[in-house]
Amino acid sequence: MSLQFNLNRPPIGDDEINKRKDFDQLVKSFKEQSLKKAQGDESWWKNKKIRYTAVIAGVTVVCTITYLSLFQNNNTKTQNKSHETVITPQKQSNKTSGFVSSPSPKLSTGYSKYTVNAAQGGKINHPSSTKISIPKNALVNKVGKQLVGEVTIEYKEMHDLGDVILNGIPMQYDSAGKAYCLETAGMFDIRAYQNGEQVFIKPGEEIKVELASIKTQDKFNQYFLDTVKRNWVYLKRDDLAKVYPAQQADPKTSSAKSESLKREIDIIIPGKIDSVQKNYARTIAFLPKPSEPLKPEKSTGKRPEFVIDADTKDFPELAAYENTVFEVGTENNNYSKELHEITWSDVQLLPGPNKGKNYILQLSYRGQTQKLVVYPVLKGADYKKAEAIYDTKFQTYLSLLETRQAKEKQLMKELQLKQQQYLSDQKRKQEELDKEQLRLKIELQQNQSRQMLAGFNGTAEQNKVNRIFSIAQFGIYNSDCPHPVPSSNSIRPVFIVQGKGNLIIPERVYLIDYVSQTVMNYNGFTNPLSIPMDDDKNYAFCVFRSGKVFFCDQTQVKTSRLANSREFKVKALPDNLEHPADFKKFLQL
Repeated sequence: MSLQFNLNRPPIGDDEINKRKDFDQLVKSFKEQSLKKAQGDESWWKNKKIRYTAVIAGVTVVCTITYLSLFQNNNTKTQNKSHETVITPQKQSNKTSGFVSSPSPKLSTGYSKYTVNAAQGGKINHPSSTKISIPKNALVNKVGKQLVGEVTIEYKEMHDLGDVILNGIPMQYDSAGKAYCLETAGMFDIRAYQNGEQVFIKPGEEIKVELASIKTQDKFNQYFLDTVKRNWVYLKRDDLAKVYPAQQADPKTSSAKSESLKREIDIIIPGKIDSVQKNYARTIAFLPKPSEPLKPEKSTGKRPEFVIDADTKDFPELAAYENTVFEVGTENNNYSKELHEITWSDVQLLPGPNKGKNYILQLSYRGQTQKLVVYPVLKGADYKKAEAIYDTKFQTYLSLLETRQAKEKQLMKELQLKQQQYLSDQKRKQEELDKEQLRLKIELQQNQSRQMLAGFNGTAEQNKVNRIFSIAQFGIYNSDCPHPVPSSNSIRPVFIVQGKGNLIIPERVYLIDYVSQTVMNYNGFTNPLSIPMDDDKNYAFCVFRSGKVFFCDQTQVKTSRLANSREFKVKALPDNLEHPADFKKFLQL
C-alpha cells in the first residue's frame, strides 16, 4: 500500500485549535518527561554540575514558553481589536533587507511608483496587464489611524528565474519538515508610503491584485513571504482570470534634443572658440608694429675705418646719420693696411650677419675680392647730433610700443572672455545633454522592462491568465508550484574561471533547474558548500562575487558531472552588460 500525502489539506479551524490549547497540561507533560528521563539516566545524577545546569535550563525553558505563550495570546487579543491596534505584525516588511537582498543592485529591477488618494482609493494598471484595486479608506498608519491624502504605492513584478535571482528572492520552502523549491508563475512585491512613513492595510480590508501570468496551468498555489520566520506561508489555491496584452513602446536611444545638444557641444561651440582665436591672431597681425631705431655708435678711434657713400635706398636706417664712417670689426682676420692703398674698381655695402648692427663691405679689383664686416660709427659733433635724433625717435618708439601692448592686452582679454562664455555655454549644454541622456536611459530601461514583460504580448490572448490575489498586508506574494528538493547526490562544487584557472570564492550560488523551472540559492561562504542535484535534470550555476556575475552553463555542468568532477568552469558576464535583459540572455533564460 502506497502512502498518500495531502499537501493541500484545508486549514484547521479555530475551534479545533482551541480544543488543543492547554498550557498547564503542556507544562506538566514537559516536566514529567524531563524528570523521568533524568531519573533513568544514572550518569546524570552522578554529576552535580550537569544536574544543576539541566534543572536551571529546564526552568528557563518553562519560563520562555510561558512568556512566548502570553505574548502570543496578547497579540491575538490585540489583533481582534482591529480599530484600536498598533499594527505590529506588518513591521516585518522593514526587515526584508537582510533576508531578501539583490546579489547585484545595479542589475536588480526597480519599483514602479503610483499615487492613489487614500480616502478615495483607486485602480492601477501596470504595463504587464496587472491590475491593482485599492478600496477607499483602506489604508492606515502604524498606529492604525485612517489616512487621507495621497499615498505612494511601490510595486514590482518577477516573472522568471532571472527576476528571482536578480531580486534575491529565496525560493526554498519548508513544509512540515520537508524541503521544496518553488516554481513561480509570477510574483510581486507591493508596499506603500506616505511622507516617507510606512503605510498599512486596515484590518478587515483587502487590496485586489490581478497578477498577469503566461503560465496557464492550474497547478499553482498562492504564498506570502514571511521575512521574520524566513519561510513562505501557504495562502490558498490560485484564482485564474483572462488578461489582455499591454502596449509596447518603441525604445529610443536618442532624441532631437540630444542630437541638437551634441551638435552644439561637439561642433558649433568648438567652431566659435576656434573662430575667435583666429580673429585674435589676425587682428594682432594687422596692428602697427613699431621699429626700434638704430642706436648710433661712437667711433673708438682705434680701429681702421672706411668712408663709403652708402645708398640710403638700400639701407634706409643710415639716412638719419650724416657723415657715417664704417669701422672694421675685430672679427675680420683678412684685414691688412694694404687694403687702403688699393684703388678698388668696385665697392658694395651688403647686409651683415647682425642685421641693423653691421654690414659686409665687398671690395673688388681685377678679379680680386675682399669682404670685411664693418660697423657704422660717428665722430664728434655728428655723433651728438645723431644721439639727439635717436633719443627723440626712441621715445616715440616706446610710446607706439606701449600702445600696441595695451591693444594686445585688450584683445587677449576679449578673447579670454569670449572663450569663457563659450566654455560656460558648452558646460551648461553638456549638463542639459547629461539630463536628457539620463531621461532617455530611464525611458529605455522602462521600455526594456516592458519588453521583458513582452512574453505577455508575444503569447496568444487565450494563453494568458490573471492570478487573483486578495492581500491583507503589504509584502511579497508568489504564485508557485512546489517541487521536492533532492535528498541525495549532493556535491561540493568548486568554481574556476574558464580560460584563466582562477578560483572563485562565491558570495552567492544559484542552482538553476531548467526542467522544473526552479532556482535554489545558497550562501557561497558555507563551509563546506553542499548542493543536492538529481541525475535527470539540466542544471546551470549562476555565481556572484564582488558585484560580478559568473555563469556555468548546462553543457559545462554536464561535462563536470559526467567526469565526476567537483570543478565547474564559469565565464564572467561582460562589464558592458548592465540591464536585466542582458543578464537573462547571458543565463540562457
